[in-house]
Amino acid sequence: MNELVALLLLHHLFPEWGIMRDGEGVWRAVGPALISAPGLDGLLGSLATADRDAARRAVSLLPSG
Repeated sequence: MNELVALLLLHHLFPEWGIMRDGEGVWRAVGPALISAPGLDGLLGSLATADRDAARRAVSLLPSG
């Protein structure tokens, strides 16, 4: 996935978090906690754990079936 598209999607799904990728390629999220991960998958997993309500909202947006 394109990095810019991923950032836009994450900002939409987790609006209470500041999400960015630093100059060294580390993904970071700043909100009720500080999260960092070397990859996008790790960041998404950590965000889903840290903000379960936002994760539930994100899942509810997915088409079913």
